[in-house]
Amino acid sequence: MENIELPNGYFWCRKGIYQVQIELGCYELREGKVLLKGFEEGKFIVDGVEKKYAVKKGFNKLEQNQWITSPSKPFIITGTVGERWIVKVSNLSSYDVNIEDISIEPIVVSTIDPSEQEFLVAHQIPAREKNIVIPSWAFSSDGNIDELQIMQVNSIFSEVSHLDGDFIVSKFIPNQPEYWELPEKVRNTREAAELYDPRVVNGSIMVTTYDVARTKEEIDKKYSNNFAKKKVK
Repeated sequence: MENIELPNGYFWCRKGIYQVQIELGCYELREGKVLLKGFEEGKFIVDGVEKKYAVKKGFNKLEQNQWITSPSKPFIITGTVGERWIVKVSNLSSYDVNIEDISIEPIVVSTIDPSEQEFLVAHQIPAREKNIVIPSWAFSSDGNIDELQIMQVNSIFSEVSHLDGDFIVSKFIPNQPEYWELPEKVRNTREAAELYDPRVVNGSIMVTTYDVARTKEEIDKKYSNNFAKKKVK
């Protein structure tokens, strides 16, 4: 495994093994379908046609932003401290679950074996510092930014302690600066958000849901037994 050295203050990370709840928060209101309790009616353009959907609204107490489900982000995840957020189908690749098993009733699932996940880059922002991250899902199709989707770093309104500070987690892009190294004007663009897929992870949640280390080997060593079992099979 190639051991790429990251700048000081940056770490390799992957999601650890923990459990969350997943539920379906959006379904099409076709003829005969009723609007179930807790859902609201919404209209979306899908394949060029306006259709009616049953959607749910909520609030993520960690990132302090509101959300609403949609055909592109129909699933709701409830995390380790009760935080709730929405995800698209591709985001479920981190969890050991079949999409067919997900319904409007929450089910408990675990994250997949970390050795099967891609490495990400983490950078901690000291708790005394405040900032924002604009994730890809905050940008609408017309290029505008939904301010309710902006993620707050070390938010003073968070219901959960930040410990020593929140983490910025993003993709590693070879031969490019790390996400938080980009100038602010570049960092807060749709292009950067789609390329790096950044998000804020509360400091107290980071220590229980991610494996973090200066080298990839340190993280992989923790799961070396899993690799050995796969080879035996």
